[in-house]
Formats: sequence, structure tokens, C-alpha cells
Amino acid sequence: MNPRKKLYLLFALIALSVSALSCATSKANKFIEEGNAAVKEGEQLAVEADTKITALAGELDKFPENRDQLKGPAQEINDRLDKSIAKLREAASKFDEGSKTNLDAPLKEYLSLKSQEFSKHAEHLDVLKGIPNAVLDTSIEDRASLDTKFSQIKERVDKLEQEWTDLSNRADKIQEANKDKFKS
Repeated sequence: MNPRKKLYLLFALIALSVSALSCATSKANKFIEEGNAAVKEGEQLAVEADTKITALAGELDKFPENRDQLKGPAQEINDRLDKSIAKLREAASKFDEGSKTNLDAPLKEYLSLKSQEFSKHAEHLDVLKGIPNAVLDTSIEDRASLDTKFSQIKERVDKLEQEWTDLSNRADKIQEANKDKFKS
């Protein structure tokens, strides 16, 4: 093959590679933007649920006599947590899809860690639903039993929170070490 044709072929291959990488990056950025939007909404719902859990805890002085009055707030907490969990799982899925695009290894690892983080966060909130569910559970007949159940739930919630926080910290370290590869 003549040297000029080799040069043209080389330029064409480079242009094609750059175009493919640019397309993959664009696709990954779309997944990231959608994932971030879902995270924002999910976290807002989780904050609202947490506020309502705190209010519910303040109403437990007369438990179990006031269980009927607590049903509405407990169900509202569960509804918010369910919506938050759905949004975090949606975000995890978006970050997972983004990690499967043709990206640099650090970006892929970052997106994979973010996917794992939001999956773990959703699991954490699913366990947190145990608090309003314990209030609704008619087999829990006194405050001491409720407090024991809350203690068990809190232990699991704290463990899962530490796991998703660790995943977040690992992702942050990758982002910090590769600032030039991340969109500002």
C-alpha cells in the first residue's frame, strides 16, 4: 500500500476511534445525568421520611395504645421510603449502564462503584422501613419489645449505611485521582 494511502487510512481510523469514544462518553454522560437526577429526588424523599420517622418516634410515649393514630404516619413513611428506594435503584441502574459504555477504566470503575453505592443505599432504606412496620406490627405488644426491634433495625441500618458510605468514598477517591477525566 502506498504511504499516502496508509496515512489517510491511519487518519480515518483515528477519527473513527475519537468519534466512537466521544459517542460513548456522550452516552455515559446521559446516563450519569439521569442517574444524578434520580439520586437527588430519592435523597429528598429519604430526608422527608427521616423527618417523619423522628416525628413518629416522638409519638411513641403511649405505645401500643396509640397504634391506631400512628398507622397513617407510619404508612406515609413507608410510601416515601418506597419512592426513595425506587429512585435510588433507578440511579443505580443508570450508573451501571454508564459503566458498560466504552470509557476509560477509572471512569468505568467510578460508575460501577456509584451503582453499587446507590443499590446499597436503597437496601439501607428498605431495612429502615422496619421502623414504621414495627409500629404497625400487632405482634409487638409493648414498648420494650418495640425498643428491642428498633435496636435490631438500627444495627442493620447503621451497617448498611457504613457500606454505602465506604463505596461513596472509594468513588470519590477515583474521581479525585482522575480530575482531568471528569466533567466539571
